[in-house]
Amino acid sequence: MADNIKSVDNSGLSEATQKTLDLDDKYKSGKYGAGIFGDTMTEACPNYIESPCEWVKQHGNSWIVLGRDRPASRASGYAGQGHTQASAIDIVVGRGDPVPTSDTNVDPDFSNDAARIYISQKTDLDINFGITPNPATPDNPWQAVRSQLKSRSVSGIGIKADAVRIIGDMGIKLVTRTSATNSKGGAIAPNGIELIANNNDTDLQPMIKGKNMVEALAGLEQKVNELSSLVLNFLKDQSSYNNTIASHTHVSVPVVGGPTTPSIECVPAGINAAISTAEAMVDNFKGRINMNITWHNRYLNPASSKYICSQYNKVN
Repeated sequence: MADNIKSVDNSGLSEATQKTLDLDDKYKSGKYGAGIFGDTMTEACPNYIESPCEWVKQHGNSWIVLGRDRPASRASGYAGQGHTQASAIDIVVGRGDPVPTSDTNVDPDFSNDAARIYISQKTDLDINFGITPNPATPDNPWQAVRSQLKSRSVSGIGIKADAVRIIGDMGIKLVTRTSATNSKGGAIAPNGIELIANNNDTDLQPMIKGKNMVEALAGLEQKVNELSSLVLNFLKDQSSYNNTIASHTHVSVPVVGGPTTPSIECVPAGINAAISTAEAMVDNFKGRINMNITWHNRYLNPASSKYICSQYNKVN
């Protein structure tokens, strides 16, 4: 909460109203008009610019407007363009925030009005609320356009306030695409859920699917253990061979400086080491193929049913 916000701020009242209140002892004493214990109170409230098609209900700075799609001036939205099937309900509190003024005429302001629930039969929801489109990428240059097209000329509900909480004592489900067509009868493709912090989706990434991720890491753990065992066995054989080399002796022959006989200890040790090395190379090759093809394609390939990333849902 901003530190400079006053509990009672009448700075937005008209000069004539403020002078009247300054001379009213009952108001200054809090006997009426001060809002204590939910009593009526005098506070600044802007003047809403109505469209002829709208039915407006106001109490203080609380508003319900039944009309047609209108996110700003009377020329805005599908009402401004004269479209049919564009009915709307705008529920607003705190027009003209942070400090409304009584002598100001205002249109709907989706950015600055304090809190709003907006329901429209036909609207451009993401554009109206200033929601960032998914950025274009080299692989998907039209992503930004497609992102905003998802909410273009279709029905929508927007909820905006300083703080929004959705509470379900028995759970909350966010569900997409329960129908294959939208409210206009158009076909809709499968769509997911995007959690976008700070209205910045430059690093929007697919969510991880937990069970697939656990299975993938367990498989990777097994492959790493198999590789460790392979290396350990090879090191044991190599160590044995090295020890044999270090302690081997040759059988002498009568001719000085002539050829000697092969070491009785080294030959079998060398053969065993060669066999172990060959087997280790084959197992290593198999392990690399298994890791690079089987494991990779199963968990890191978007076409696989075991892909660790969600196909639809994203988060930043």
